Amino acid sequence: MNATTVPDYLGLTTQIHLVTTRNDIFSNGPISTLVLLLLRIRLSLIVLGVGALFTLYSTQKTNTLHFRHFDGRKLQLLEKDTRYLRFSHGRELSKEGEERCGDDPYLVKNGSKLELVLFNPTQVRDFFDKDARDHRKKPDANMGQYFLRSLGQCVGVQNGERWHKTRRHLEAHFSAPECASMILDFQSALDDWAEKLPADFAANSTTSDGFFVDSVEACRQLPFRMIALSLYGDMLTEEIYERLWDLNKIHEKVTEHTFFGTWENMPFYRYLPTAANRALKDYQHGWKEFNLHVITEARKTGRQCRAESMFGTVESGELTMDMFLQSLDEALFTNIDVTSAQFAYSLINIGRDPTTQERLLAEVRSLYEEDISVANFVRREDTFFHKTYLEILRNNPPVWFSLPETTAVEKRIDGFLIPAGTTVIIDTQRLNKTSPIWGENGHEFCPRRWYHITKQQARYSFLEYGMGPRKCLGKNVANVIIKLFLVTVIREFEIAAGNEITRIKRDRFTCIPEQVVMFKKRR
Repeated sequence: MNATTVPDYLGLTTQIHLVTTRNDIFSNGPISTLVLLLLRIRLSLIVLGVGALFTLYSTQKTNTLHFRHFDGRKLQLLEKDTRYLRFSHGRELSKEGEERCGDDPYLVKNGSKLELVLFNPTQVRDFFDKDARDHRKKPDANMGQYFLRSLGQCVGVQNGERWHKTRRHLEAHFSAPECASMILDFQSALDDWAEKLPADFAANSTTSDGFFVDSVEACRQLPFRMIALSLYGDMLTEEIYERLWDLNKIHEKVTEHTFFGTWENMPFYRYLPTAANRALKDYQHGWKEFNLHVITEARKTGRQCRAESMFGTVESGELTMDMFLQSLDEALFTNIDVTSAQFAYSLINIGRDPTTQERLLAEVRSLYEEDISVANFVRREDTFFHKTYLEILRNNPPVWFSLPETTAVEKRIDGFLIPAGTTVIIDTQRLNKTSPIWGENGHEFCPRRWYHITKQQARYSFLEYGMGPRKCLGKNVANVIIKLFLVTVIREFEIAAGNEITRIKRDRFTCIPEQVVMFKKRR
């Protein structure tokens, strides 16, 4: 019996005994074949292991400069999972990043994934420079399977040609001229809200000066109704609205599971008989049934309904049913907290600044005295009113950290070499308040600053409805309804809010304020 020694490339040797005697008990038998097969498998695994080690070594050698600065220092990593903290404790997470990493961008963990945090205009400019149109959004927003199932087909997380096609089909319904055509409907909803507000809340907490109400509760359903008007137009009867609001209650449970669930976002979870899965199934079934009913009725009656017009892209095969339904969901249900927060912060900001409130009142009164159309007024950008609107958006971003977006090419961000495909999130509060362009009073509410700063100058310091070519599809609707809301509030009420620090609700993915505001009806 001879022995052949085969080096195994891992510092070991393997003795493979080749049988040469016909009388050997393993000769020409099944056991001999099995032994040789096992030895061949072992040798193959050894070779594969050597190849993997070589590849890993080569990759590490290639990437030694990634996440390093020109001067050699490495990006720092916050050693904690920020999966939930970015929503529930965004302020504290941002502060920790600033204290530990100073002015450098830094890495955070999102489950098993790493994400790069940016927060100043230089970093943001470097991120969007040259490859912004090729950036990709994560279909699951790095949240996992439950998000993917509920919103993974909406326009906001699509990429490439699919994103361009979906966006092209939907954005015509939310253009600036189209939103201007909605103003009369929006104003009617606002007038109805302003008339009913005292009776809705005065019974609970009234004084000789007025009545007190939580800033969010004062206008919780209002932006929801206005966005629903933009989608369903003349079809939005009270019965249809109540059905929508009932769906929203189910959707709130879905949203909670999406952003704060643990097991829900695991791949296997969808097969389990759980409350979270039942909520998603009930919502998706109800949402589809609702829209098909409204679209059918709109076609029977000939009433104006933008959702019905959009549905033509499903019938032509341009969009799938899921893409259509989830894009409407993104505009209406998913953004209700975002828009409600902006309404609430509008009340808080002007309630704490009597000087600004008086100046806004003068402009609003001149609007009616000079018979200027509201549509023209809200579209103007040379008024103090518009500068106040910009300052509300700057001072109170509705989310602390943006949803993830990836680099398309290898690039330098603030001197650090960042590989292609890196997931990036932006600390919107820090960017909007500490960028050098805002000066030393960046944390203060000061509409006058916009007399000296143009939006072009603030391009990389001001994250409003997103940044780059992938700005929010509904930004034009938001512009109009928030401005109209301000006009109506200033015209109808005096507002007062306390000066204490506004607390943030910890159970939402948006920065929802906890702040009581006093309303006093104007004479």
